Amino acid sequence: MTAQTPKRAYHHGDLERTLVAAALEVIADRGLEDFTLRDIARRVGVAPSAPYRHFPDKDALLAAVAAECAERLGAAMDKAATQAGSDMMARFRAAGIAYVRFAVENPAYFRVMTLPTIARRDAMSTGVGEWMATQMAELQAAQGAGALAPYPAEVILLATRAMTYGLARLIVDDQDGLGGMDADRAAAVAEQVTEVLGLGLLPR
Repeated sequence: MTAQTPKRAYHHGDLERTLVAAALEVIADRGLEDFTLRDIARRVGVAPSAPYRHFPDKDALLAAVAAECAERLGAAMDKAATQAGSDMMARFRAAGIAYVRFAVENPAYFRVMTLPTIARRDAMSTGVGEWMATQMAELQAAQGAGALAPYPAEVILLATRAMTYGLARLIVDDQDGLGGMDADRAAAVAEQVTEVLGLGLLPR
């Protein structure tokens, strides 16, 4: 008789969370190319149909995975901003640098978060919307205190998001000779790039 792989223990209500955790493992190990719901079910030790009770299709599970990745990214950015102190520009730059570092340390997570079909899902868009609202409030407060140039806050936020996302994308996708960096080197490049933008945001 062939030995069977023991099933992982979980409570009924924890299956959804267990599936997300297993999907994170698969994506981190093998990327998105080999990602299937059947493989996730096998890894968790449930019937192939079990994931469909919580996720109607693969994209729905990927959206939940992306939301988990975004939460981890947000925690990393919040930690970096807190460690930067009370200066708004320093906090803003630290958060952007943390974004690039996270992407380089976790390229598979970065890719799933930025899949166009996934980024528009509610599981992702809600968390991103909340983060943007917090950032907008901090930017406006900094402008009110005279610490930032009086550009529209939404334009500043868009510019900084485009810059950090673009840099992360170039490094992760090995474009323009920027691939092959480790997280420390990527963070150093992000520090240089954010300094250029930061100089343009200082009040005249």
